[in-house]
Amino acid sequence: MASGEAKIHPNKEAFIEGVDHILAKWTALELAVQNGWGGRSTQKKRENMVDEVVEYFDRLVQKRQAVESTELEELLVDIMGEDFNVMLEDGSEKEVADRICQIFEECKQGNFATVDRLADERDAREAKGAGGSAASKSQAAQHPGASNEDNDLSDSDDGGSSSGSESDAPMQE
Repeated sequence: MASGEAKIHPNKEAFIEGVDHILAKWTALELAVQNGWGGRSTQKKRENMVDEVVEYFDRLVQKRQAVESTELEELLVDIMGEDFNVMLEDGSEKEVADRICQIFEECKQGNFATVDRLADERDAREAKGAGGSAASKSQAAQHPGASNEDNDLSDSDDGGSSSGSESDAPMQE
């Protein structure tokens, strides 16, 4: 750490980590990143998304304003559309925004249990992904109109199809 850098408060550090974990579980965003829908800088745009969400909460705190889930939903929709050319039609931004708002309130109180749980879940998903789910992810990318019923990117049991711009399963389990 450079001598001029301010140390981040542990609550904010946990919140940043929590936002990253929640966004990592968002199927629509994961598909956009995996398939490069944001162009050459897709991964950087994904990282910037975490920063934009955290900055949104920073502004609210500075202005002493209440957190509005609907405003966060709008921000998420804007970022997905502008940065990844994804038009969300599944309402997943609401679930993502609600989870981020929950994490914010918990971290503000010094409660990092959910963030820790999300970190453990992500580690388990990544360990599982290294073992064999890459084939099913590749198949899903090659056939975006096919049913997601049998791959690990969806936990939807409606058997519906998914286009390249939307997802049947808002969050991975």
